[in-house]
Amino acid sequence: MITTPTTPHQDMQLHLQQHLQEVFATMLSLETIPTTLSHPPHYPERVTVSVGLGGEQITGALYLHMSADFARHAASSLLRVPLSELTQDAEVNDVIGELTNMVAGGLKSHLCDKGLGCAISTPAIIRGTAYEIEPLHGVQRKQLLFLCGTECLTLDVHLKTH
Repeated sequence: MITTPTTPHQDMQLHLQQHLQEVFATMLSLETIPTTLSHPPHYPERVTVSVGLGGEQITGALYLHMSADFARHAASSLLRVPLSELTQDAEVNDVIGELTNMVAGGLKSHLCDKGLGCAISTPAIIRGTAYEIEPLHGVQRKQLLFLCGTECLTLDVHLKTH
């Protein structure tokens, strides 16, 4: 079998795609499929989880964007409770925060394996209908889109090497 070398960015992208798929399959029994949509979807109400990364050689953040409805369904699935019993955003935030933390932990491990030691922050939640997250100058951004049933998830990675 002939293999072609991958760039560090391609290598990271493949790792993130596989790791997100594993997390969602294991924790939610949901299949996520990488997609090549031209741009992230517009969510009527969006939930974003942010996890920061920091080390001597690399800093950045990982953002997972999803619709508020999908976040509620994910929490319902993981907690094994009917949607009608999820009355607090805090329960949903905890679940999607932990899912994103798992994905960020996979990225941290991958970066550490590549010699870019770093730590991750606790997850932070952003909710709203109209906001944008833009990288600072000098930060490389990679957006990965996934289909999960009829929903689209966006994994947005911002990294800067020093």
